Amino acid sequence: MARQSFVKAFIASVLGTGLSRVLGLVRDVVIGNYLGAGATADAFWMAWTVPNAFRRFVADEGLTGALVPGIARAEAEEGTARAQTLANRVLTALLLVNAGIVALGVAFPEALVYAFAYGFTDDPEKYALTVGMTQVLMPFLTMVSIVSFFEGLLNHRGHFFVPKVAPGLVSAGIAGVAVLFANAFDEPAWALVAGVWVGGIAHILIHLPWTRRLWGPVGLDFGFRGDRFQVVVRELGKVVVIGLFAQVNILVLRQMASFMMDGAVSRYTYATRLVDLAQGIIAVAIGSALLPNISTAVANADWDRFRSDLTGAFRLAAFLLVPAAVGLFVYAVPLTSLVFLRGRFTLDDVTWTATCLQLMTPFMLGVAGVNIVKKVFFALEERNSLLVVGAIGVVVTGVVGYLLMGMDINGLAIALSIATVSQLAMYLAILRLRLGDRMPLFELLVPLAKMIAASVPLALFAFWAASHGVWSEGLTASNLGWFVLGIVGGAALYGVAAWLLGIGELRAITSRLTARLRR
Repeated sequence: MARQSFVKAFIASVLGTGLSRVLGLVRDVVIGNYLGAGATADAFWMAWTVPNAFRRFVADEGLTGALVPGIARAEAEEGTARAQTLANRVLTALLLVNAGIVALGVAFPEALVYAFAYGFTDDPEKYALTVGMTQVLMPFLTMVSIVSFFEGLLNHRGHFFVPKVAPGLVSAGIAGVAVLFANAFDEPAWALVAGVWVGGIAHILIHLPWTRRLWGPVGLDFGFRGDRFQVVVRELGKVVVIGLFAQVNILVLRQMASFMMDGAVSRYTYATRLVDLAQGIIAVAIGSALLPNISTAVANADWDRFRSDLTGAFRLAAFLLVPAAVGLFVYAVPLTSLVFLRGRFTLDDVTWTATCLQLMTPFMLGVAGVNIVKKVFFALEERNSLLVVGAIGVVVTGVVGYLLMGMDINGLAIALSIATVSQLAMYLAILRLRLGDRMPLFELLVPLAKMIAASVPLALFAFWAASHGVWSEGLTASNLGWFVLGIVGGAALYGVAAWLLGIGELRAITSRLTARLRR
């Protein structure tokens, strides 16, 4: 497979991811408007969490992280036909595993709600609603697993846009059905559940023509005996264990939140959604663009290319995420107010969500770094370190979260930030020991310092603009004007400062975007 231009792949991925995340934001605004941050919203978000927690075992970066290096090696050493056979066998095994998990979830939804939100049992109505929605939402796991499989194939072929924009169809389905049919249900939350099914089916269908065109036919193959298939299965097995640690982390935090006041789960979820919007567009896009290139570099033992792409990924992530983190911290209240303060979402909800959002800023940077670093472990087919660090992260999250439960969801945000930043530091240290000079660290310090310095004028201007808004009034023309002024002015100042400090990523991004717009 030919090596893809990293910046080109990143731009394509970030455009798709960005559109998807914007649609996700629209979905969250609709949910906040119809459900607010009370008991019903808590029930929906918890039911939505359950299948999305299991997806980490059989979908997302775990699946693509095991699949892409496997098919890259198969195609490089034995040709396209063998790689296609391997992919079909992985798909068959994936569907079988999904069938088992979904069947258990549909049969025993009460056990899942106990595991994720035992505190809900104190409110029988809230508990019953969560159980019912969890049971109906479980098949979404299979939908998203199929989409992750297609994403791996398309990423390997250098196509990133459709796989990244497709999840937005799920968000569009939820928002669309809620707006059109919420009044048709006695409980509006069920309209959201129906929307998940509509969007879930749509985001599978959009992949079919692209996969056939770029990859070829996809089908079932029960020939599970092949060395390459066994290697991928072993890697997936390790991913399951790694995913287990990640999900225990989520389970611990959700369990703690379920014992807090009504609305705690919802406020915490809304804060994490805003963090996802800020970092997910960038970090997910960079990780997706990086994995195929470094997987091919490892398969061909091209360590110079490996190091070059990895250095570029870290620098690009820092260039975009450092100012994003600064802006998110300064604009936490304005952002939360403009997005959510309407309908059943109150000013008190804004205050809690915004404070939680600020405390998650270190988590945003940490999880972005972790998402990128994990691609290196996937490309190297090294999972043991992920297992160890994942276990440590669970312990840190649980201990710190328990000690800070008196701070409500703010304590959970602090625990998550501490655990994630600690995990990133451990991952980097392990890779430095493993790869030596192939793992660039010290040479990134000067560019990082420049990016932090360039963010100072952004922070000052954004703070000045935010101080002029009346955020207790939510979305008004005046508030929107000050918000946009702060964003545009801050971004312009960051760009000028980056240019003066000679930060190369500014020219790389602007030149690529300019070339794309001229087409």
